[in-house]
Amino acid sequence: MSGYVRVRRDWIDVRHEFLQNDGTWMTAKCAEPGFCRQCNVDGERKPMEFIEKAWGPDVDVAHAARIIIAAHLYIPVKLADDDAVLRTTDFCRLWIAYHLEILHGLPIADADVLAARTIGDLISLVSMQEAA
Repeated sequence: MSGYVRVRRDWIDVRHEFLQNDGTWMTAKCAEPGFCRQCNVDGERKPMEFIEKAWGPDVDVAHAARIIIAAHLYIPVKLADDDAVLRTTDFCRLWIAYHLEILHGLPIADADVLAARTIGDLISLVSMQEAA
């Protein structure tokens, strides 16, 4: 990503922002498919619909995290092994973190999410905070 595009994450959403000529940042419409030029360039897609199962009443936190990660990576949940290497964009990683924060209500540092190398690393971010 170049110097005129950044990824922002807050309690509302995850989005690309573009540097304008006057030095301000303009928010893209990442939530609407086809409206964000950086999402189009990077091939970003909304998570698969089965992500909704992560918020089911009988789903434990670790399995819910696995469902969220699989939905973002477009893989079946049974293939979301702990040792599977993450091959995705920073935007997707931060979007996963956004959903993991919603899942258990505790903040996850962007740096930790960006440093995660495997699916297990992401799940451990949720598990470590649950244990604390």
